Amino acid sequence: MTTFSNIPALSKEDQAFISKHIQEDTSALLLRHQAMPGIRMLVGQIAARQKARKKLPEWYANPALIFPPPLSVEQSSSETTARFKATLCHGNCLIDTTGGMGVDCYYMSKVFEKVIYLENQPQVAHTAAHNFGALGATKITVCAENAVDYLNQTNATADVIYSDPARRDGLQRKIAQLNDCTPDLTKVLPTLLRAAPLILVKTAPLLDIDQAISQLAHVRDVYVIGLDGECKEVLYFLDAQKRMSTDIPIRVRVLFPDAQVQHAFDFTRGEEQHVTTTFSDPQSFLYEPHPALLKSGAFKTVAERFGLAKLAQHTHLYTSRHFVADFPGRSFEIRAVCKPNAREIAAYVPDGKANLTVRNFPAKTDDLRKKWRLKEGGDTYLFAAELKNSQKVVIITRKPTHSDGTND
Repeated sequence: MTTFSNIPALSKEDQAFISKHIQEDTSALLLRHQAMPGIRMLVGQIAARQKARKKLPEWYANPALIFPPPLSVEQSSSETTARFKATLCHGNCLIDTTGGMGVDCYYMSKVFEKVIYLENQPQVAHTAAHNFGALGATKITVCAENAVDYLNQTNATADVIYSDPARRDGLQRKIAQLNDCTPDLTKVLPTLLRAAPLILVKTAPLLDIDQAISQLAHVRDVYVIGLDGECKEVLYFLDAQKRMSTDIPIRVRVLFPDAQVQHAFDFTRGEEQHVTTTFSDPQSFLYEPHPALLKSGAFKTVAERFGLAKLAQHTHLYTSRHFVADFPGRSFEIRAVCKPNAREIAAYVPDGKANLTVRNFPAKTDDLRKKWRLKEGGDTYLFAAELKNSQKVVIITRKPTHSDGTND
């Protein structure tokens, strides 16, 4: 592992201060200790650790680690998604061309004999080197170099290259185009493919899947990753031998916190195009696909696989007479369907507390909540949606009590 000079380190006193105040409001803490030397650094570490507590529990638990600013922690992979990536590939050598905080690199290093971490910002690389040492990750070599320059100058090769292009511009605005990311994979891909037969690319859900497949050309598989009720990231596995295809497997994986798969759903665009959709008014049960499934675009295939009818072409809610177990998303029992006005809704929500979701409906959730005088919470779930005949309704539901969808 590369050794850097002047790597910052937290003293025992620093670590003790951080541990003592880890639960406190950082603004108040900074104000209270403003005369203390180094307080801004320590408060910055506390703020970053607060962001990492649930996202990176192993890193949070290690007092010797030095965290980047909170925004960098927010943008990094979670421990869960990084552990999942480590199940997708293994081998002798991995090159991480966009090292950053090093979360993915660290967890993927567990399934490779050696790993080369590349990062063109020296301070970021120095901090990662320190943290890898504190984590006992002895198989990672850290290089503070531009990835393309390094590959061209060293002719290094690997079994797999990992790339997570930066998806924000200089003003920290999110970027929606692959060729606007840094590095621009559409330009550097030939260099990467010369160095490794397999490339694993991580992108944010904001990027369009079909456009990315077209631009990357060598895509073998697409993984759409869901966690904690959100679509967290999209992974593209590139194979140097693979050429453009319309039959690429798109694999939805909804994860438990320990990175085990809760739901798996695979399909292709060709399959989706050939499915005939059945439409229906709300029946006995309602199904809302997980955001990762929605991102994948399996709108018709999921209905066919689970024997469901769709409420309307652009209303991505599904229904059935009998309860369907193991649906990749949320399932509800339908109590009633009413008109979208406050008086009718109040008859089903006497305490005014309900969880409101809007699907293909000409209003925003917050506006409807104010209009209908609803407080968030409770055991009632409302869906404002459009049906197949363009009728606007509110579907009153509750969560099924038993696995067969019945209630006592």
